[in-house]
Amino acid sequence: MTNPKESLKRSLPPRLRAVGSDVYWWWLNRGQHRAAALASTSRSRSVRALKDYRDVHRGQRCFVLGNGPSLRRTDLAPLRDEVTFGLNRVYLLFPEMGFATTYFVAVNT
Repeated sequence: MTNPKESLKRSLPPRLRAVGSDVYWWWLNRGQHRAAALASTSRSRSVRALKDYRDVHRGQRCFVLGNGPSLRRTDLAPLRDEVTFGLNRVYLLFPEMGFATTYFVAVNT
């Protein structure tokens, strides 16, 4: 018994198969989220609010703090008065750091 999926793969030219695969994976990983964002009524409100932040720190340096075990071994005190962006669960380190980041970025699809 032949697997229909495998038969389809064998019948398509490699380039067409590659394009189809690219489109499939883009849709799975990004496309559906983009479509939902465009359909969202709150998106335009968010975009307008974000425009208020454009260039607010122009000319200043900034630091992006990810999260991971190396942060616990790093003295972050010198960043206290700098513009900082904390990612995801960096807030767990705020007590140890002695300060909160200027901005907090959470990514959760």
